[in-house]
Order: sequence, then C-alpha cells, then structure tokens
Amino acid sequence: VDPSKVTDAEIIGGFNVSTKKTSGLELVDSVYPKYSIAPDILICPGWSHKTEIAAILNAKAQSINGLFEAKALIDVDTAAVTYYSDVPEWKKQQNINSKTQILCFPMVKLGDKVFHLSTQAAGLMGKVDTDNGGCPCDSPSNKLLQANAAVLVDGSEVLLDLQQANYLNSNGIVTVLNLMGGFSLWGNQTACFPSNTDVKDYFISVSRMFGWVANSVILTYWSKIDKRLDRRLIDNIADSLNIWLNGLVSEEKLLGGRVEFRESENSQVALMAG
Repeated sequence: VDPSKVTDAEIIGGFNVSTKKTSGLELVDSVYPKYSIAPDILICPGWSHKTEIAAILNAKAQSINGLFEAKALIDVDTAAVTYYSDVPEWKKQQNINSKTQILCFPMVKLGDKVFHLSTQAAGLMGKVDTDNGGCPCDSPSNKLLQANAAVLVDGSEVLLDLQQANYLNSNGIVTVLNLMGGFSLWGNQTACFPSNTDVKDYFISVSRMFGWVANSVILTYWSKIDKRLDRRLIDNIADSLNIWLNGLVSEEKLLGGRVEFRESENSQVALMAG
C-alpha cells in the first residue's frame, strides 16, 4: 500500500449523489448503525494537521449521528512548526480552539519507527479507559508512551523541559515529556484552552466524562422513546440513572451527579403534545 497516493479529497469524502454512497470522514456516521458502537476518539494521522481536515474532524466529533460526542485528536504540522514556542501561533492560524479537539506536538519515535503523537495518544487513552472499566475518568497525562524519543517529521530530535512543556499546556496543547522514567504524554487541556476556562470543556478527562455520561444515557434509554410516558416510567428512568450515578460516585469516578424530572420544564400541555 502506498499511503502517498491517498488524497485530501478521499480523506474528506462526502455523499455521492449519483452513486448514493458515502466515503471518507462522512463514514463516521455509519459506525453506530453498522456496529452498534459510538465512536469516542477520532484520529487521522498524516492528514489531521491540514486545516480543512482538522475542521471536518472537529465537526464530526461535535455531533455523530446527531447524538454522540467524541474527541478529535489533531497533530501539529512539524514540517511548518519546528520550535515549541511557535506552536500557539500555528494553532491560532489554523483555528483550532474547540473543546472537542486535542492538539498534539511533536511526533514520537520508537526504534526506527516514527509515530504521529495523535496515534499514540489515542492508544494510551484507550488503555487508560480500559484500566478503569471502559470509563474515561482518568487523564492520559503523565502516563508512559511507547516511545524513546520526541521528534519532528524530518527526524530531528525535540527535547522539552518541564517549563517548555507547561508553556504548551498553558496554550491548550498536549505534548511529550521525558522527566521521570521515560517519555510520557503531558497535558490535560483540550484545544479550547486558554480562551475557554470552563473545566467541563477544557480538562480532558472531565470533558470526556461529560460526553461519556451523555452517550451512555442515550444508549441505555433509547428504547424508552415513544413509550407511554406515565409516572412509573419517569420515576423508573430517574431512579435507575441516579443509582448508576451514585455507583460512579462511590467508585470515585464522579464527584457527584443526579437526574431530575422537573415538572416546571415538562408541562401537561408539553407532555400531551408528545
């Protein structure tokens, strides 16, 4: 396979009116109908540093099937940006500033193999989630990558100290740090930081938890749509969800959570209308 022959247009894809077929990133919406799995992390290593592809990844991450939220992992173009302090300006120019984007710099290397950081970050996030029973309550930051060097696309080595890595973090960029015991992912901020300082948006594990809880509620109670909405069903849904949330609190995966059915927001007229 020759990856160099893949074009931006093929990655972006779309809906072909004549063939009635979908291709490229538009296929993200086909994942759940086909496999009954809601995508949680979107990556496109080798292309995500391009403005249009990063924008489409972000648009897809914000609303999959009109229901689910994911995170799009975006790589900085290390051919264009070779020094850490120039990354925030590149980020600004590329308009990467969403809570559903996680921006990664630089690349990493293991032996002779070079990886986009988004690739290893996605794998690390999956491993951390699995270690917590499939729940994204823990941050991937300060956990070991499968790497023994941080590099640019041309192979030049990148050495970041703690202050430099923290500078990137303070501008909403996740990076690599070799400080204690090996090369680790370093950073807890989504790309919306620092312009957005709402913790539920910018802190990676908190933001992912909000999306995970929302996705879980949709998947669990979709079957209740169009049921006869009597008081017993309302109480059953609220009680079941509160038991689940209390369980997450007892496992220290949430600080707190509750579900309410507010009659002030659900008038008899609104209920009669369906």
